Amino acid sequence: MTVYIVGSGPGDPELVTLKAKRLVEEAEILIYDRLVHEEILNWVNPECKIIYMGKRDEKLKSSQQIQKEINSTLIKYGHKYRVVRLKGGDPFIFGRGGEEALVCKNAGINFEIVPGISSFYAVPAYAGIPITHRKFNSVFAVLTGRESIKAKSAINWEKLPETIIVLMGVSEIQEISKKLLKIGRKKSTPVAAISWGTTPKQQTKMTTIGNLAEGIEDLDPPTIFVIGSVSKLHEKLNWFEKKLEKLKEKKVVIARAKNHANEGAEILNSYKIKPILMPLIEIIYREFELPDLNDFDAIVFTSVEGVKRVSQKVDLRTYNGEIFAIGPKTKNYISQNFGLKANIGKKYNSKGLGKHILQNLNQMSKVLLLRSSAATKTLKNMLSTKFDVSSISVYDIRSLPANPDIVKEADAVFVMSASCAKSLSTLDKKILEKPVIVSIGPETSKHLAIPHLIAKEFTFQGIFNTYLNYIWSEKL
Repeated sequence: MTVYIVGSGPGDPELVTLKAKRLVEEAEILIYDRLVHEEILNWVNPECKIIYMGKRDEKLKSSQQIQKEINSTLIKYGHKYRVVRLKGGDPFIFGRGGEEALVCKNAGINFEIVPGISSFYAVPAYAGIPITHRKFNSVFAVLTGRESIKAKSAINWEKLPETIIVLMGVSEIQEISKKLLKIGRKKSTPVAAISWGTTPKQQTKMTTIGNLAEGIEDLDPPTIFVIGSVSKLHEKLNWFEKKLEKLKEKKVVIARAKNHANEGAEILNSYKIKPILMPLIEIIYREFELPDLNDFDAIVFTSVEGVKRVSQKVDLRTYNGEIFAIGPKTKNYISQNFGLKANIGKKYNSKGLGKHILQNLNQMSKVLLLRSSAATKTLKNMLSTKFDVSSISVYDIRSLPANPDIVKEADAVFVMSASCAKSLSTLDKKILEKPVIVSIGPETSKHLAIPHLIAKEFTFQGIFNTYLNYIWSEKL
């Protein structure tokens, strides 16, 4: 088979190339390290084996030992499987991608290189620093901190251009500043230190070569240093951190089921947004009789809760038919807990799921829907045109009152289901005029009689991205 050595970009998952995303989705084995964004891992198919080989947590092992283990893993799986070796940035720029390609070559394993957007130019760009500018420079050098402090370094310090980008240099930055001062660089030369570039945690500190070790104590790696007069443009062109600043201390109400109230809060916290939990529905377990699942050609789950209820009565691993799920959250739960593959549609709602099932099952197949008693008739009506459909309600939903005082103080309200929309709509419309209301999809929007936004992707990340686009479209 083939090993694909793939660059995942500098951090922001939207900077991953289309080819890299496709290969991740098709991978049978995925090997990744700590600089790969977690959202990228959601793209893998349920049957893919995911192997973490990060170097940060292996304090008892040297980087050479860990690299040997990575090489052995590539050889172990590369002969038989479609392997994606996912690396931060670009695998051929200070990423040991060349070493791993040679390992594959020497072992007789097919390999391909998929370049990624490198942090050395992407991170400065997100800090508003062009690494070339006609008024400042036309050449630059890129160094690593580790190479900088070697006794027999390949770096000729006296011949370096005015603009220098230093990667992996937090622990070596004092030594680097000494060397630059020794060759005659002015103490006043500006330096930008950018940590966690292109992510919600991005932070830029401006300093000088003379004070390079001061004022950056709270910056954690990965940090990139841009040394030279061009870094001063950060003060004028700092676009990304200004966008992040607009989100700080925003109060966002998450209106969803009481049983899942905390889900999504971590994403908001990463942007320094204050999540406010307002459960508007509660899951109530009910008694139900479950037939032999293997009497059906396909079973369909429209929520994680449905999977949990059914798995309390039967071991899903004994089922031999097709499984369909409403979206990636339910699909991943089935995969992670039972090792089973669940199919999902291109759109994560009843219509999207129904369309996918209609296209992938034989006519007159027996289909069993396992869902809430409050579910709409949309999915069942679609499937009944072609299949023998049965439906079992495996749990009930009870509405909870919306708190007007919470909504009054909110900057935004994320409405996570149609049932939550019904509860929210009981409030006075004047109260609902202040916050930005964002619905998770068209089905939910049917129950909102007030102006609101609709997520393009029907997930929490999708609803959050819709809110971000709205906030960030306003003038900075």
